[in-house]
Amino acid sequence: MKKVLSALFLVAAWQMALAQNVSMFKLLSDSAYQTKSEYQMGNKYQKDAIMFMDMVADTHPYYIKEVRRAEWFAKKPALLEQCKDLENDEAFVDALIDVLGPLRDKHTDITTVKRMQEAKLKKNQDAGTADIPSDRDMEHIMRLHRSYYDYSIFPEYSICYLQFNQCANASDYPFAKFLDDMFAQMEEGGIKTLVVDVQYNNGGSSRLCDQLLQHLYPIDKMKFFTSYLRFSDLMAAYNPRIAAAKKNWEDDGHKEELYQKPAPVIPANYVQPKQFEGQVVFVMGKRTFSSAGILLTMARDNHIGPIIGTTSIFSPSHYGEVLPYKLPNTGVLGSISSSYFVRPDVTKTDEKLLEPDVKVDLDDKEASWQYIVRKYGTNGK
Repeated sequence: MKKVLSALFLVAAWQMALAQNVSMFKLLSDSAYQTKSEYQMGNKYQKDAIMFMDMVADTHPYYIKEVRRAEWFAKKPALLEQCKDLENDEAFVDALIDVLGPLRDKHTDITTVKRMQEAKLKKNQDAGTADIPSDRDMEHIMRLHRSYYDYSIFPEYSICYLQFNQCANASDYPFAKFLDDMFAQMEEGGIKTLVVDVQYNNGGSSRLCDQLLQHLYPIDKMKFFTSYLRFSDLMAAYNPRIAAAKKNWEDDGHKEELYQKPAPVIPANYVQPKQFEGQVVFVMGKRTFSSAGILLTMARDNHIGPIIGTTSIFSPSHYGEVLPYKLPNTGVLGSISSSYFVRPDVTKTDEKLLEPDVKVDLDDKEASWQYIVRKYGTNGK
C-alpha cells in the first residue's frame, strides 16, 4: 500500500496540468497487438476498434467490475463486423459512439480532427451572435454577461446578483479578490440575499467554486465529494509511476476496486473567510455543467441554499478527470474519464439528475427575476 501511495503524490499535479492542456492527446501504442492474428487481419477500423474496446475496458471506472467488462466485450463482434465495410473516419466515430452508449458525455467522447475544427469554427462564428438578447432583454440583469464573473447590488431588494459564467480566473481580476470585494460591499450595504447565477457556466476549475463555498459555509463542517481513481495503462502512459501503482494495487487484491483518494485536509494555516450570514439562492440552467454542477451539488448536499431554474444536464455523482488519447491507425481522437466522484450525500448517489427546488423558465428573464425579487428580496423593508 505504501508503494501505491508514494506513486500518487504526483497524480494531482499531473492531472491538473493535463486538464489545462486538453489538446494533448496521447498516441496509443499498438505494439502489444502486433502478434495477434485478429489484429493483423483487420483493416484500420477494425484494428482501432480492437484497441478502443480494450482501452475503455481498462480505463473507465465503470468497467472496474469483471461482469461489466464481459458485457462490454460482448459488443465487440458486432462492432468488428460493422467496421469491415466502413469507408471513412466519420462513420467509424459514429460506430464507436454507438457502442459507448450512455457513458458518452463531455468527459468521455470520440471525435475526429475534422469535427473538432468544424466545432471550433462554429463556436467562433456563433461567438458574436450567441445569446443575443431580444430588445426586451437587452439590458436585463439575467442576460448573458460577457465576463467570467461580475455582480450587481440592488439595495431596494437587499439582493446581490452574482453571474458566474466560467470557473476560470480573469487575468486582471482573480476570483478570490473579486469575492473579497463583493462580500465587503455586501456587508457595507447590509445585503441580505446573494443570488448565484450559474445558468451559463459549463465548468472549468473547481478551485474557484471552493473559494465561493468557503464564504458561504464553514469548511470544517462541509461535506465533500468522495473521489475514486482507476489505475490504467492509459494513465501510466502519461505518468510512468502509475504503472507500478497499478501493479501493486492489483497485487494487493484490489483488481476490481477503485482507489479512494484521501479526503481533503484543511491546512494548518487556513484562515476561514468571514461567513455570509444571509440567504443564498442558486440559479441552474441548461448549460450548467462540470465544475458548476459540482458547485450546485455541494450547495444542495450541504443545505446552503435553494436552487431554482431547470433540471440539470449533469449527474451529481459523475465521472471525470479526463485522459485524452489518439488511435494509431485512424488518428481518431478520444477522451475518457479516469475517476468517479460520489456526491456528499451518499444516500442519493444513484440520482441521475439534480432537480431544482423550484422550476423557473429562465428563457423569460423578467419573470425569473421578478420571482427572485418576490421570493427572496426584502422589497425595501
